[in-house]
Amino acid sequence: MTIIENKPTGFRVLKVIMAFLLVLGVSPLFTSQPAEAEGVTFIDIQKHWARDTIRWAAQNGIVQGYGDGMFRPNGNVTEPEFLSMLFKAYPDIKLPAVNTKAPWYDNLYQAANEYNWPVMLDFKGTQFNRGQVARILAASQGKVLDVNSSVQFLLDNKLASGKTSNTISGFGADDKLTRAEALVFIKRALNQNLTLGKAAAVKTNKEFTVRGLTIGNTEQTVLAQLGQPARKDVSEYGFTWYIYNKDYANYVQVGVQNGKVVALYSTSDNWSSKKGLRQGSESSGLNSLYGKPLNGLLKGNVLNLFAKSNTEYVFEIDNAYTTIFLDKHNNNRVMAVYIVDKAVEDAAKQIYGTPSQALRQSYERQVFDLANAARANFGKPAFVWDDLIAGTARKHSKDMAVNRYFDHNNLRGESPFDRMEADGIAFRMAAENIAAGQRNAIFVHAGWMNSLGHRKNVLGDTKRLGVGVEFGGEMKIYYTQNFYTK
Repeated sequence: MTIIENKPTGFRVLKVIMAFLLVLGVSPLFTSQPAEAEGVTFIDIQKHWARDTIRWAAQNGIVQGYGDGMFRPNGNVTEPEFLSMLFKAYPDIKLPAVNTKAPWYDNLYQAANEYNWPVMLDFKGTQFNRGQVARILAASQGKVLDVNSSVQFLLDNKLASGKTSNTISGFGADDKLTRAEALVFIKRALNQNLTLGKAAAVKTNKEFTVRGLTIGNTEQTVLAQLGQPARKDVSEYGFTWYIYNKDYANYVQVGVQNGKVVALYSTSDNWSSKKGLRQGSESSGLNSLYGKPLNGLLKGNVLNLFAKSNTEYVFEIDNAYTTIFLDKHNNNRVMAVYIVDKAVEDAAKQIYGTPSQALRQSYERQVFDLANAARANFGKPAFVWDDLIAGTARKHSKDMAVNRYFDHNNLRGESPFDRMEADGIAFRMAAENIAAGQRNAIFVHAGWMNSLGHRKNVLGDTKRLGVGVEFGGEMKIYYTQNFYTK
């Protein structure tokens, strides 16, 4: 169920003005007013340690400056920006044709994937760092290595000398890559007459790969590929979810148990399949790819029937249960993929797990993250977590569970907005989503996204979000999302 209320506001004109100003924004790396390459005189590099390299790169069309005459050598570089610089430095490499309907970096990633480089699809640079650059450069020389081994490869081959010392620890693998540093790496590779080549393909017999990971990979592989997670959550299965949410456009959950990957979940365009299925694929060929979907699984003595909404299809593939979520408001295109190891799923004798405070908190945080991941997919800013309204949401979920009802209005006739005001929340716009019975945060989020009213709230214009989850009652578990703008 969904409900929303707008209070009168005098800010509409201000919002129009702000939107107009945003239209005037300038791209941070490439600009329609490039600095003149011949005899480059960027005003902010005169005393910079990489001045000559920057001038060389500009003169050779590898990178441009900004329209204000600045280069900003210490500005951070995202992964697609680094790939752009690298391929421009090697113009003999023929990139795939540009698809005008795809993002500007699409052909760069096509080429990187053809070369089997360990790219992360990190468009915002929130996780892209010097260690990841080392892995890409090592892979361009045919080496499939973890971060430390890649750094050592660069040091041994004089492609890097480190930031504080000529050692792995002195390299600064976790530090962000700057524009100047990126160009120095590239120039050193050219000076040594290195060519870009393919890395050995990572051998896997698995159908699905999520951010370079498959079911059965080791925990060490996860950390080498993705780094430390932002958070570790418990799951209803007993394994631990490694949550990677620093960049919501590249969101992923990795389930780890006994040092092995036993579950993967993604709502982003960061996974692939051998048969060509990917985020946004049309769903019409699912049965021809993977056969007839499963009807349900036996949990103890109870047959857990899968949803019959035509938006969730479960297949048994590679000794794992793979759920393909479809977006019925986007022509039933693929919206997410969720994979759980068969042995782990079969060992779970109930669908809800054992209720606990830790599991409740995990679901609340994941519901919040998934709302923001969905917003990132649609170019929306992330919600801010709000503890006060999360308390309002928790009280309503508990009230529904204890008093065995399911409604936005409680048994005292109080609406969501009455409850918010009673908790001292002053709002000019507010909304509420509720749900009950879904087994975890992943499934409740998918259900909301496929219900138009709930979806509008998730993708709406409110600024703050709090989530409350409660176990118990007739439906076993209750979820409440409360949204508002101060």
